[in-house]
Amino acid sequence: MNTSQHELLTPVSIWTRLLQAKIVDGDMPALDHAQTATQPWYIRVMLGFSGWLGALFLMGFVGILFSLARDNGIVTICIGGGLCSLAYLLFRIPGNNDFLLQFALAVSLAGQGFFVFGLFQEFRSDGAGVYLAILLFEVLLTVTVSNWIHRFLTTLGAVFAAYFFFQQSAIFGLMHGLVALAACGLWWSPILLRRPELLRPIAYALAFALLCTEGGRFVSRLAFDPNHGWWLLHGWRVGTSLANLALLTATVIVLQRQQFTLNSLPAILSLVAAIILCGFSYVAPGLSSALLLILIAYSFSDRVLLGVGLIALLSFVSHYYYQLQVTLLYKSIVLLGLAGLLLTSRFLLKRLFPIADSTTSATDNLEQESEHV
Repeated sequence: MNTSQHELLTPVSIWTRLLQAKIVDGDMPALDHAQTATQPWYIRVMLGFSGWLGALFLMGFVGILFSLARDNGIVTICIGGGLCSLAYLLFRIPGNNDFLLQFALAVSLAGQGFFVFGLFQEFRSDGAGVYLAILLFEVLLTVTVSNWIHRFLTTLGAVFAAYFFFQQSAIFGLMHGLVALAACGLWWSPILLRRPELLRPIAYALAFALLCTEGGRFVSRLAFDPNHGWWLLHGWRVGTSLANLALLTATVIVLQRQQFTLNSLPAILSLVAAIILCGFSYVAPGLSSALLLILIAYSFSDRVLLGVGLIALLSFVSHYYYQLQVTLLYKSIVLLGLAGLLLTSRFLLKRLFPIADSTTSATDNLEQESEHV
């Protein structure tokens, strides 16, 4: 019995069944034995843990050296650069070794920490210049080091460095709009399909950083006084306008991918609804950013982004509801108008496109018949 089950799970038998079901055609692709002969998950977890443990011992040794020269920022920067260079060489070693990958990731994160600490230690008075140097350093690591998790983390580091660079330059509320435009441009760029190993982790990092920068601007007015001028009071409107531009651009791209002309009725209704939602985002901050993530998630069938976008939408609406600078009646009217817009859009979609309902009902009938059979 065990032998027959094992034979049913062989790649040849699976390909034969796919051929019989007319799902595939042609000869079976050649097997990559380096990928098929993978280790069990618990062994990979132990190897990854041992990689971090070895990196901790290395960082402890480097920390002893750092304690001897803790008053010299240049030495700290050189230690950080040396650790990042070591991590780069470790990532370049061929083979999918979990111990080596996790060890290199831990070494790189430690090197970035030493580099950042050394910059603040050496240049205490120039905050904007330090963040600009961190931004360039993180961009360099993102481009040169070929690892998914590492590129995701270094992209986040670059975005946060740019965020604090604008904050130190007294340009508040702008970063979330720039991140929204970058995420919109990258996710629908054809280059993403040509170089996914480089751009896909960057795209995910931009999507996550969009929510962080959107939420981070809520505390800008608490951390800085009104003497910073125009950007503190009105910069968030500029950033929201850029995020709205990204949402409208994404809507147009989705309509074109669905082969709708811009003068057709579905396109006009979609754009009008998007413009109204953009207007709501000036009253309820964060709405356009969350809707942009949801639109990206639906377009690329990405459940992770969809879940993050829905949670962000609920979070931003809840944050707006519990704000104290406007009355509860005003907030209730805004939320009631938003709910009415969404329900009206759903009603119009069901009336204008009944084919989707009939297709869904036909699919449900086929599933019920197959269950009875």
